[in-house]
Amino acid sequence: MMNTTRVRTRRFLLWAMPLALAMAGPLAAQEASPPAASADAGASPASGISPEAQAVLDRMTAHLQSLKSYSIETDASRDEVVAYGYKLQNNEHSFITVQRPNKLRAEVSGDIRNRTFVYDSGKLTMYSPDDAVYVLVDAPDTLGGMIGNLLDAGVEMPLIDVLYQATAGTLTEGARSGVLVGTSKIDGTACDQLAFRQANVDWQLWVEQGERPLPRKVVITTRFEVGDPQYQATMRWNLKPKIHSATFAFAPPRGATAIAFDTPATSVVDTP
Repeated sequence: MMNTTRVRTRRFLLWAMPLALAMAGPLAAQEASPPAASADAGASPASGISPEAQAVLDRMTAHLQSLKSYSIETDASRDEVVAYGYKLQNNEHSFITVQRPNKLRAEVSGDIRNRTFVYDSGKLTMYSPDDAVYVLVDAPDTLGGMIGNLLDAGVEMPLIDVLYQATAGTLTEGARSGVLVGTSKIDGTACDQLAFRQANVDWQLWVEQGERPLPRKVVITTRFEVGDPQYQATMRWNLKPKIHSATFAFAPPRGATAIAFDTPATSVVDTP
């Protein structure tokens, strides 16, 4: 079997986990100061993020924090770098429903794996249909607390930092520079395009203009890794979703096995 390096999205925009081991000389020099575009846009010398870019993020954060319930349908792709530097693209579709302060359901299907997350008032279930196993754990009573715990544990969930942004404005943590690029359309909707640079990652964010400053697309490029692999996701929002009583309930499918949180799924499915 080929050894592969997967593009991890544990921290959708924060990327606290280091993904690169070396730094090229010319790019290292570029890191020493924000790009010229930042200065032209009136970037703050302290943060390197232009006031225009920060204003868009502030509007988005305030709007996300005002939402009581919503659903997000997402189409995403992530690059997989395999032997000899070949780069493959893996696709993923997810549907997330949130009802604040403490309910969430995420259904994820894709080329790499399928999974389901169900969170309801202090209980979190994570289900892997590919392995026919699930985990049920205690969780904080708030959505922000639960997502924060998942981030700390390194659990990957689609758009986890977008969801966390709805409880705390943290997207620019670690950003060395950021600018408002201009206007671009996503699915026919006018958006503000933002570009940011961190130590090992460049990321772009498209935020809907007007009365619904919602994130509509994200692109993350991992620099200093062979092939500069990317993760990108396009989001479609419903701010008045139809939520049923069973939305946040999990019934184990027939044949599914409960495992401990720290038990690898393969150790269960490979057991005779």
